[in-house]
Amino acid sequence: MSSYINVIYTAAILFPILAIFITLPMLLINYHKYGALPKWSIFMLYTFVFYMMCAYFLTILPLPSQSYVAHLTTPTHNFVPFTFVREFMKYNPFSLTHPGTWVAALKAPTVIQPVFNIFLTVPFGFYLHYYFQRSWKQTILLSFCLSLFFEVTQITGLYGIYPRPYRLFDVDDLLLNTTGGIIGAWGAQLLGRFLPTKQAVTARTMALSKNVSPIRRTAALLVDWIIIGIISGILDTVIKVDWISTLICFVIFILGFEFLTQRTIGMRLVGLKIVNLQGQKAGWFRLLIRNFFGYGIIGGLFATVIRLLNMTGTAPTPQLTDIMHWLLIMSFLLLLVFVDLLIDWFSKKHLLFFERLSGTDTKTTK
Repeated sequence: MSSYINVIYTAAILFPILAIFITLPMLLINYHKYGALPKWSIFMLYTFVFYMMCAYFLTILPLPSQSYVAHLTTPTHNFVPFTFVREFMKYNPFSLTHPGTWVAALKAPTVIQPVFNIFLTVPFGFYLHYYFQRSWKQTILLSFCLSLFFEVTQITGLYGIYPRPYRLFDVDDLLLNTTGGIIGAWGAQLLGRFLPTKQAVTARTMALSKNVSPIRRTAALLVDWIIIGIISGILDTVIKVDWISTLICFVIFILGFEFLTQRTIGMRLVGLKIVNLQGQKAGWFRLLIRNFFGYGIIGGLFATVIRLLNMTGTAPTPQLTDIMHWLLIMSFLLLLVFVDLLIDWFSKKHLLFFERLSGTDTKTTK
């Protein structure tokens, strides 16, 4: 049992790293498709990814050393169906007429191993039938395919990394895992009466599609700056001054796209555009003011605070008091910006300071 807990603990540690890579694509797909973020769907998908990580790790961990595997003489496969039944009859201490053997029988490997293989894929069947809305035939087939993937992983010695299999390829596991998928789908039918349907979740999501949420803005911002980061990184190989390549990309992918289409690539993907306070097309001057205060002021404050912090380590003592005064002032201004962003996070309708100063707003295109 402790080995299973350690594997789940490993998956829990690695999951946040994987979640970073799936969060942004999920935000973009859902905002582009629905115009809002279906939180129940996000929860279901994240838990599904975490479950799949745990299931896979349970089939390969702990990883032995190469030398240990090279000296193994244990069987590598079992192609005889229902071997687990014969092993139960032969080795399990269960006796119907002796109640004292019942607890020991449940703790025996001949029970724990088959039960584990069934329960391993019960969540898989549940997710397939409830969340992904697969039919019974599809659920059975996909559960079998998942089990086959696990068994192939084992019989190939983790795809050739090891000189031989360090775990047994067992045809009984295919039967038990597939059974687990069927049980999970059956459970989804029962619990589905108490859980929100995918249609209901989609309907609620569409009702929220007109809201410009902070998450939606953040997703657009991340996309824009990922693009700028990639392109400027390429330009850095030609232009040796880092800030020049970043400035060029900013002018093209932020100012250029906003001037021409009222929205950047990131805004297009999440269904947003910039307008004036009357909901009409924002002029180039307003867009210029918006970006000057939005990127210039916030970026300038951050850069100044970082620069002042660096100076505190090398500045002479007479200058240190002045540096601390300026650091206090800049930090206070940053705090005001943070408060403005925090209000926007919890307010349904709030103009950020650079929007108020430029007379612009953000609205949906859905």
